[in-house]
Amino acid sequence: MSEATLLESRVDKIEQDNRRLKLTVGALLLVLAAVPLVGAVMPEQIPELITARELRVIDENGKIRALINHLGIIYADENGTVRAGMETDRIGYWGETGPSAPRSTSSASPTPARTTT
Repeated sequence: MSEATLLESRVDKIEQDNRRLKLTVGALLLVLAAVPLVGAVMPEQIPELITARELRVIDENGKIRALINHLGIIYADENGTVRAGMETDRIGYWGETGPSAPRSTSSASPTPARTTT
């Protein structure tokens, strides 16, 4: 083989590899462009019913900020201190200076729903 023929065959191989690479990248881009379109076409699924024994709302630090269970509902501040609560027979608010006067059908003092966490 002459040097010109060898050079020509190497250039042909590089051109062929370049065409394959372009086709592969083009196909990959089409697939990647189709993924968001498929997600946009699929309908959002909203459940008819959610069943749970307890619902906890947790902040970015992992502290429970709200809790709903069979005993009642409590809301806590960023320090985890209970600030408000509601049970079947009372509603209470705990401010910086202590509990407010309970709005209650019983004579019990306002205490949050006690749960094990």
